[in-house]
Amino acid sequence: MSKYETEDKYYIAESTEGELYVYISAKKDTPTHPQIIYDGFDHALLVRTADESIILDYINPDVRDKLRKAHEVIVVETLLETIKDAYIANMNIVEKIPVDWSKIGLTTWEEKALGH
Repeated sequence: MSKYETEDKYYIAESTEGELYVYISAKKDTPTHPQIIYDGFDHALLVRTADESIILDYINPDVRDKLRKAHEVIVVETLLETIKDAYIANMNIVEKIPVDWSKIGLTTWEEKALGH
């Protein structure tokens, strides 16, 4: 069973060519068949391995449409200011991610912005 880890400090950036980059902190193991599962709402799952899924917490509403339309993104894992690894993660767009976010202690972007 996959364990969930929440990535609190990540960045999504777009290159001048329109490629999306997701910057996260460096992880221990090498990813195998990485993919991002996304439904267009508040959270996305980066599945690095069969045993490790990383929650990209509170996707900014300004980025959601671009992320939903992407076929793949480049994930960059950093250790301080050094790039440890970079790889392509395929996008898997779903109608609804089958996770009860409230059981993990997560709310919506709007609730987070309002301090709830």
